[in-house]
Amino acid sequence: MDYSELENILKMETTSEKHILNSLSLFNKNTLTDEEVATILNPILHYKIENNLLILNDNMVLLPDENVTISKHHRYIRVPNHKHNFIELIYVYSGSCTQTINGSTINLKTGEMCLLDTNVIHSLEAAGKNDIIINCLMRKDYFDTSFFSRLSSNNLISNFLVNAIYQSKNYNNYIVFHSGNNYKLMGFMQDLMCEYYENSICSKEVINCYIILIFSELLKVYQNQTNELAITNKKDCTHTISDILEYIENNYSTATLTSTADHFHFHPNYLSSLIKKTTGKSYKDIIQEHKLKKACSLLKNTDITIEEISSEIGYNNLNFFYKKFKNLYGVTPSEYRKG
Repeated sequence: MDYSELENILKMETTSEKHILNSLSLFNKNTLTDEEVATILNPILHYKIENNLLILNDNMVLLPDENVTISKHHRYIRVPNHKHNFIELIYVYSGSCTQTINGSTINLKTGEMCLLDTNVIHSLEAAGKNDIIINCLMRKDYFDTSFFSRLSSNNLISNFLVNAIYQSKNYNNYIVFHSGNNYKLMGFMQDLMCEYYENSICSKEVINCYIILIFSELLKVYQNQTNELAITNKKDCTHTISDILEYIENNYSTATLTSTADHFHFHPNYLSSLIKKTTGKSYKDIIQEHKLKKACSLLKNTDITIEEISSEIGYNNLNFFYKKFKNLYGVTPSEYRKG
């Protein structure tokens, strides 16, 4: 797919947009209530409503085997206040985008981007025919420490993502990137979209590479537009946590709380408290998640028995392995392998 083919796809009215236009004509009035808008959007967004707020989660918008999805924002209708548990990167391909985030109005022009943390309440004004807005939606799990290690250490993006992924409390963070003249970034975004829509062999791996390139370039954009890297008032602590999480991921099969604390010159009690406070999880929970992630890889990519996999990741009790696996993934190891 070349850029002209991509542009034709993006300008084309989708089935959802035709549904929106048809529904708007039936209401036959200029201003709709939030309830009326929600009625129109319901078949498209598959949200749930809590306290008059639209709630979306990653399972509603991403396929089970997807960590990243690219979609064109639906034109012609505003989107009322909503929030979601995934990270969203908004890109204005053409035209403009007006959204309200935490009560502040944000205007984006062609080429500009906005990175939204999880659980940020935001709304968008109706996009016109020439306003092509791209939503890049990413699961929190996508940003593991191997992702962080590809970005420069102790930087804004890493800190932002660590907060979004590991902090148990809700953060209201977002970053606006004034990248309208960055043709390199525009090219990366076009290449990303072409790869996503083509869905060819190795597309997932190529998409991962483009995401790294895009985030690396976004960091440069932000550093150029401001010297205040103040996304979190716990920046230094976050950097430490990022290092600790990377160490655990690389050594989960042999690491203990004591050995990890020794590596970072912490008292074990302090390390345990720091991890719990920052991630909302215990040291043991994080080790267990890495073991089960390894189990997933072995289930999908090898033919070894489930009992052997259980032993391989350090669980000698098969029943315990089954229980922990189902608690985390909602299916048994056998069901996961078949799926």
